[in-house]
Amino acid sequence: MKGARVLLMRLTVSILLIFVLSKRIPLATVGESLAQPHWGWLGAAVAVFAASALGGALQWAWILRTAGLRTPLGEMVRVYWVGMFFNNFLLGNVGGDAVKVVDLGRREGRTATVLGATALDRLVGLLALTILALVTLGLARILDGMLLKLLLLAMIVWGGGLTVLLSRRVSTFLVGSLKRLPWSWPAERLAGFLEEFRRFRERPRWLSRLFLFSLVVQFMRVLTHLLAGWGLGLTFSNTQILHLFVAVPVLGILISLPVSMNGLGLREMAAASLFVSIGVTAAEAPAVAMEFVAWLVQVAVSLVGGVLFLIGRRRAA
Repeated sequence: MKGARVLLMRLTVSILLIFVLSKRIPLATVGESLAQPHWGWLGAAVAVFAASALGGALQWAWILRTAGLRTPLGEMVRVYWVGMFFNNFLLGNVGGDAVKVVDLGRREGRTATVLGATALDRLVGLLALTILALVTLGLARILDGMLLKLLLLAMIVWGGGLTVLLSRRVSTFLVGSLKRLPWSWPAERLAGFLEEFRRFRERPRWLSRLFLFSLVVQFMRVLTHLLAGWGLGLTFSNTQILHLFVAVPVLGILISLPVSMNGLGLREMAAASLFVSIGVTAAEAPAVAMEFVAWLVQVAVSLVGGVLFLIGRRRAA
């Protein structure tokens, strides 16, 4: 019942945001931005996002291999793509991660290992996306204190999470603090979970390479939005492109907050305000249309995961 209430609250927030957005921006004006698509650029957007999805799958598999799993690479990629499908079609933006952990973790008998690898994959990706935005913010010379504070806060949160997972001293201190509580199970469970990161702590060069690879993956995902905009016939100056590489990561950070249903409504509302305020687009309707098309591209690519899921069930049967 608690889970149902949370889902209902998120769905309500998404519906309210969509209602407010429809009152603020007439749907007809958004439709005009979608009227004459450039299919070549849209095809390029699909190709680039598919490449980023494959890169994300390889990153996750790379972490799992380092953690000691010997599952065939093709199966890891299949499970990752299935998770991406469920991220878009389950009621919650971490549903796909749960599918990956349960599917591969139970089959390999190492659920904690897969959970730890998935958490590390998520945090590294979010940190790479945030640093990409911060670097671009400096290059674009955007003098927006609120954006800078949001990105710095996000970097502290993601970096703090990674510090807890990868720092022996911090994890030992945290477990020791929990042992002082009247109940022993929180400390025991946390200690068991943090032990899964022992292999990663001993590989600083590997972690550096993982982060650089994640930067490339996140760059391609932001590039998808630019290609979607070109696919709608929008034109961007060099400065506007730099601004886009700040705005899209900020949207990604906002969507990761568990306040709406898969970012529905929140993504479009934030894009309408943010894109115009920092000069990515001159009007709100093109910004909403561009983000809507970028979302459709992601959904279209993730449908491959649905097919792979059905194939996997058929083989299992």
